[in-house]
This record gives sequence, structure tokens and C-alpha cells, in this order.
Amino acid sequence: MEELAKARARGCSVKIVVDGFGSYYYIPQLDRLCSQHGIEFRVFHPFPYPLLWARSLFAKYSLHGSFLMKHMNRRNHRKISIIDEKRAYLGSFNFVQDHCASIVGSHAWRDTGAWVEGDAIKYLVLAFQISYLRTYIKGLINWVGRWRSRVEPHEKILRLNTTQRTRRRLYRDLLHRIASANKRLYITTAYFLPKRSLLRALLKAARRGVDVKILIPGKSDVPVVKWAAFYIVKFLLQKRIPIYEYQKTILHAKTMILDDEAFIGSFNLNHRSLLHDLEVEVVLNDADSLQNMTQQWETDLANAKLVSEKDLAARSWLARMIYNIAFRLRYLL
Repeated sequence: MEELAKARARGCSVKIVVDGFGSYYYIPQLDRLCSQHGIEFRVFHPFPYPLLWARSLFAKYSLHGSFLMKHMNRRNHRKISIIDEKRAYLGSFNFVQDHCASIVGSHAWRDTGAWVEGDAIKYLVLAFQISYLRTYIKGLINWVGRWRSRVEPHEKILRLNTTQRTRRRLYRDLLHRIASANKRLYITTAYFLPKRSLLRALLKAARRGVDVKILIPGKSDVPVVKWAAFYIVKFLLQKRIPIYEYQKTILHAKTMILDDEAFIGSFNLNHRSLLHDLEVEVVLNDADSLQNMTQQWETDLANAKLVSEKDLAARSWLARMIYNIAFRLRYLL
């Protein structure tokens, strides 16, 4: 925040958009700090404040309650920093100290990020402006909705799921890419709750001889997601797809190495990221990036444990019951 305040003092325009759910507890403090330094601060789809107001809304206005749920379910999960509209940084990093190794050292979460320059920047700027305006003046929402329907991201480099149509198209593209894989498919994801169609694509790729490996957290910041993934992990292990659990710290990276391409962004392999939340991803295919990503993958596996069916079989009946309940709620996670 100090660096942002210094930039504002130099005359730079500084704008911040945070998600109403992901930053719920920090919003009052952020609003106060931004006001002190002249930084423009907006909240994307804010929750009722305090959150308990939602219950009274549902009780009193059932129709309004249904709109509230739809409003609350659409989150902004992107992590983007744009500097002078010339360079942008994106990935899985949140702007909290838990993700910063220079502050918390070896306890920092395991994240991956990338920077982008060139023509793709304009799509990131436009995506930011859309989310910014949707938090600013309610009268602009319909206009922004018409504007965003014409946005076509540069999907060879940058993947933005701003519209429902784009979300469906990007998901179909993901399935097509997996179906076309020939050599390798290495997935690193913080929240692994794929749809059935994605599971089928992974199984078909493995049967074709593609080297399919999946890295998930050993310790998760959202334990219920890990519980919900229990039966999916068990199913894939039965199909002889190796799954690793990262042990060193909390795994928060969202990456994929597919043949000669690497994907870095905020997408998780769960229902929410694929079909609800606003996400961003960059596609890298240059030799240096692929080498760096491959080396990082090998380093991660060195700090991971291969999950076995024996490990899963040792869980108690109570744990299995909790996992079953969480699994049935997986589309909400």
C-alpha cells in the first residue's frame, strides 16, 4: 500500500478493484487506507454488510433473494496488475503477505505468475474497466453488459472469460486441447473438482498414452474443497492416473503444461472457475517459458508425495461421511 500511495503522490492514476467475497473482511480497512491516499477503490459484487443481512433479505423478499444469490455467486477471481498500460502481471498471487516470500519466507504459499506485454495488454485493460465500471454507477451496468458482449480476447495469448458465451467456449477449447494432447499433461491446481466431461477427457488422454499427472495441495487453505475431491482422487487413482500432494507449504498455483504450451493464470479446475467466476489465463509457448515451467514442475514433484489408494483406504468412516457431504456440495465450492 505504501508503494501505491507513493505512485499516487507522483500523480499516477491508481485504481483498485477487489472481490466482495474474497476480500470481505479487508474491505473497511482498504477503503479507509485508499481514501487517505486518494486511491480509487471499488468492490466487485459486494456482499450485504454485515453479511447477516442476507438472511433478512431472503426472509422478506424471496424474489430479491434469488437475485442476491445470483449476484453473490458471480465473483471476480482474477489477479491482475496493470502498469502504464504497457505491462501486466497475472497469475495466482493474491495481494496479501501470505503469498509474499520476502515477508513470510519459506511459509509463503506456492504461487505462479507471469507478465504480459504487447497487444494483449489492451484486453486486460478492457477487462479491468468492465469490472471497475460495474462497481461504480449502477446505471452503467446495462451499457457495460452490451459492451462486454463484444469483447473478444486474444485467446492465442490471453484467455479471459468475461461473458457466459466466452466461458463455454473456453471450456470447450480446454476439452479440445486435452483431446489433442500427444505427449504430456501436467496439471497444478489448488482446487481440483473437475466436471465429468473434464474427467472423461483426462481418462481418454491417459489411455492414448499421454503422460497425465496432477498436483494438488497436501494442505489446503479451503479444507472443504480437499474433502470434496476425495472421491475424485480415489477414482483417478483406480484408473492409474498419478496424483501428487504438495507438502512444502500451501499450494495455490494454477498452471498446466500441455505438450509444448504452458498455461498460467487464476483458473482452478472446478465448477466455479470454469462456469461462474471471472478468470484470466496466459498461454506461453516459447522455449524459455516452457523450460522454466518444466523445471518448476520437477521441483514441485520433489516436494510432493505420491498419493496411493492405501492412503485413502485408511480414512475413518466419519471422515468418509464428511467427504461425501462435501462432494455433494462440490458445485457450490
